[in-house]
Amino acid sequence: MLAGIGAFGLTAAAAWVAGRASVRRPLKSFYHAVDQWRHGDLQTRLDVSDPSTPIGHLGTAFNDMAGKLSLREAERENVLKILQEGEERLQIAQDVAGLGIWDWDHSTGEISWSLQMYRLTGLSPDENEANPFKAWVGILHPDDRERMEWQVKQLPRTLEPLTTEYRIIKSDGSIRWLQMRGQSLAGKMGKPLRTVIVNLDITPSKENEVRERFLLNLSDQIRDLIRPDDILMTVSENLGKHLGVTRLGYGEIDHDTMMLTTLVDWRVEGMPYMVGRHPLTPFGSFVCDEMRAGRILVIDDALADPRLVGSTDVFIALQNIGTIVVSLVKEGRLRAALYVHNTNRRRWTDSEIELCRDVAERTWAAVERARSDARQRLLINELNHRVKNTLATVQSVAAHSFKLGEPNAARAAFEARLFALSKTHDVLTRENWEGANLRDIVQEALAPYTRDNAERVKVVGQPLQLPPRVALPLAMAFHELSTNAAKYGGFSSEAGEVLIEWTLLRVEEGPRLVIKWTETGGPLLTERPSHKGFGSRLIERGLTRELNGTVDIDYRPTGLVCTLSFPLPESETVDYYRANEKLA
Repeated sequence: MLAGIGAFGLTAAAAWVAGRASVRRPLKSFYHAVDQWRHGDLQTRLDVSDPSTPIGHLGTAFNDMAGKLSLREAERENVLKILQEGEERLQIAQDVAGLGIWDWDHSTGEISWSLQMYRLTGLSPDENEANPFKAWVGILHPDDRERMEWQVKQLPRTLEPLTTEYRIIKSDGSIRWLQMRGQSLAGKMGKPLRTVIVNLDITPSKENEVRERFLLNLSDQIRDLIRPDDILMTVSENLGKHLGVTRLGYGEIDHDTMMLTTLVDWRVEGMPYMVGRHPLTPFGSFVCDEMRAGRILVIDDALADPRLVGSTDVFIALQNIGTIVVSLVKEGRLRAALYVHNTNRRRWTDSEIELCRDVAERTWAAVERARSDARQRLLINELNHRVKNTLATVQSVAAHSFKLGEPNAARAAFEARLFALSKTHDVLTRENWEGANLRDIVQEALAPYTRDNAERVKVVGQPLQLPPRVALPLAMAFHELSTNAAKYGGFSSEAGEVLIEWTLLRVEEGPRLVIKWTETGGPLLTERPSHKGFGSRLIERGLTRELNGTVDIDYRPTGLVCTLSFPLPESETVDYYRANEKLA
């Protein structure tokens, strides 16, 4: 093209110098076309009026050359467009697949990364482009660093492919799993010329694999545990260590008062113990509302979370900056929660949140199963024990009742004692034989004597739930005392009254219940009975033999005073304590 233009220029110049005016106009048009060409207008063409003239020949040649060059430029642009589209598709494929690519030229030692590789690692291309390998080594997980650095450095020395997995720690503290595949390309003499390394983010599948393995192992550990406390401790210790947190616990919650009763509190050494009852309202309305709604509460940084304005002091006091709370709402009521605490801010992953949710649900199911099994075992044991004791009691009641002279009186006494035994069974049945409220036992035993005048009986004592093996002999004792009061004591006169009061003592051996029965306003007692009746013997037998207690019967002139004292079981079932928490 330059040669043609030069030739044309020389011809035009010669013609101009020769003073040929016929050339001036076409020459001006040619100059204009060349100028447009230089500025990128490849569609410019000369208007050839007479192709037979020298100028016409040259214009035709120019137009042919311009057409060919325009075609080639169009082809070049099409190729560039195809290449660009291919690169864009490759970039999209890398982004979609999460692929980060290295290109390592062993002749120069230069390593270049794709943009996706920087995105995978969270590194900046502007800051680390000069030495991406050094930056990569710096973010490797400490447990993987030595192994991965050695494996990658072997690639320039071998044509063997590399496939491995490793972890990196990003700037926000999150851990990502990457799979690396490297293949070296052979040059002359069969030595590696360059290496292409592909990195794939496999964090979701890896976390799922780890989570499923953890859940399977945890299920194996708690499958054969029968005590709720053992289940809760096993779950909290395993999950706490797995997540690497400072505290993990599980507790039951009163939906209305938002009072948490912590059943287990695993924590690392140096953290305070938090088992007991704790109000949740100081954490703020947002936290309480989220929990009542059954939503998982996730807090990465309590000090910077705008949802916790006004409540951060509570989180600071508990050294709880990062937290997960899984609320367990059953039948529309908040029943329990699993909580995770961390002393520092932490970006919780979706996998960690999902794991806490799965563990919380499985813990609830396991604890409820254990409680149900415990209730069933307790019921069976109690029924077996109660049937034997009841038969023995009925036999004794029958033998002593029918010693009375009059058949009608004997039958009435026998039926009354059986009725008292039956009413106590009714109280226990209402509570699924988990226990009976002491106040209910008293009211059932004294019902025949308070129906017309309830004020003649006063009951003083804290709410207390008693296990079945304590409730039955105690009910029989109250029946005998009330029957005796109706015949000879406080209930035998209009002015007579009975005061029943009890105290739960906390002694070194364990809790001990002391019950005092005091009669006043009845006939004056002038002398102590010469012999013990069946009622007295029944009370003493039931309290001393069955409950390992003591009975003190004091026949005062103003009326009978009977003091019963016996130890209570520390804990027979979790429900025994839960019932007393409700009463308190």
